Amino acid sequence: MKYYFKRIFNNQAIGLAPLLFAMVFDNYVSYTVSFTVGISLCLLGFAFLHLFKKENIYQFFLIPATVTLILYSVFLFLNLQPVLYNFSILIAEILLVVVLAFFGFFKRSLLANIRNSKSSARKRTLLHTTVNEAYFIAQITQNVYTLHLFILLMYIHFPESVRSTGAEHFLYRPLPAIIGVFIIIYGQIRTQMMYNGLQKEVWLPVLNEQGHIVGSMAHSISRLSSKKYYHPVIRIAVMYNGMLYLRKRNKDEYVSPGLLDYPLHRYVKYRQNIESALCETLGALHNDESVKPRFMIRYTFENNAAKHLVHLYAICIRTEEQLAHFAEGKWWTPKQIEDNIGTGIFCEHFEKEFPYLRSTVLLADSFES
Repeated sequence: MKYYFKRIFNNQAIGLAPLLFAMVFDNYVSYTVSFTVGISLCLLGFAFLHLFKKENIYQFFLIPATVTLILYSVFLFLNLQPVLYNFSILIAEILLVVVLAFFGFFKRSLLANIRNSKSSARKRTLLHTTVNEAYFIAQITQNVYTLHLFILLMYIHFPESVRSTGAEHFLYRPLPAIIGVFIIIYGQIRTQMMYNGLQKEVWLPVLNEQGHIVGSMAHSISRLSSKKYYHPVIRIAVMYNGMLYLRKRNKDEYVSPGLLDYPLHRYVKYRQNIESALCETLGALHNDESVKPRFMIRYTFENNAAKHLVHLYAICIRTEEQLAHFAEGKWWTPKQIEDNIGTGIFCEHFEKEFPYLRSTVLLADSFES
């Protein structure tokens, strides 16, 4: 049940629902009753958000809807019954457009406060994404309702011979609520698409200078950020008869795309320990008892694009079965690598690691073979 409500409230457009209910009820009951329904739903929404605040549910669009209803209450106290009787929905719509216009002025300061907060990187990312989504929906809502008001303004200037009671009633009464329903449906579709995208997202731990985990961040967000976040990485050198197996990195790699590197490397995921990340990196070789990864060195790699805490391991291939796992690249001798170091064909990580490998495991493996 909690998960169900969270999915609903993650749709920022759902914050418009109390105002829409007030508009719908206004077609069947008095404007005072419809206002009471709307403001009650706003209070219930805030009560729900407070009750489940530990679930990190944020509903920013509920704020302009509530402010609109509060401003609408001023017309109730001014005792403007004739105006409200005929134009209560129109007044609410105009107030919503004005409130959303003012709402837009606070976006920059709100995002700045989120960036400067002491919350975890994951929570800041979630808040930043939610605020941007709320303002995106707010802009669409403001534009659509402004267009509707413009159409109304044009319509009242039409000759009376062209205007009809049915069309006028539809424009003033049901249409504003229908517009709101379509905005909520659109918001739900966007939320579902974003959710599906996040399901495929890889979350990485964020490290401090001492190498301790201080938060987490989506890999895609880290790549787009101008600030270099410190992430742990597993790398495994593959050896055979004193040679190293190298193949081209994928074109979408953030560091050294398309350059030669080990075939086995990946980020350590958030809440994943080094041992399980090592097993995941080995893949099918993890089940081969003769393949025993040896820890070599841990070091910090940093360039203009990334900052990594690298955990370097090495494995030795002995059988033809094991060799079958490595068919897309090429086996390189230390002499071939030395002749090509610095020519721009090797990954930056690899060029830092090769001198250490050459004087340790590669030397030992050449003697064993």
